[in-house]
Amino acid sequence: MVCWTPRLRAAWDGAKAYRAKVWASKSTVVPIRPDRRYIIVASHGGALRKSSLDTAWQRFISSAIEDGTITEEQRFGIHDLKRRGITDTAGTRADKQEASGHRDQAMLDVYDHSIPIVNPAGN
Repeated sequence: MVCWTPRLRAAWDGAKAYRAKVWASKSTVVPIRPDRRYIIVASHGGALRKSSLDTAWQRFISSAIEDGTITEEQRFGIHDLKRRGITDTAGTRADKQEASGHRDQAMLDVYDHSIPIVNPAGN
């Protein structure tokens, strides 16, 4: 379960506002079934395809490199956001596992790149 933070709420509300604007401009009928009301929509008002997301992500990263926000060596893929989210989640490994929805520790190991903090030997 992810807690609603002001930043997450703003992103959610922004996505819904964009969707409403696109649907209004295209005279799209709002789907009755909630599972058909995608939060992130393409400019035509339908579901955003994976290939479109990948293309947009590459343009986003290229733009970030061009304007100096990140370097070429700092380039990262969209799936790396999951790793960062799990690594940055506060709490124990059990907390991270619950927050990420992973069923076993082995899968958590793939995504959690935290550096363990240990006491020095002899203490």
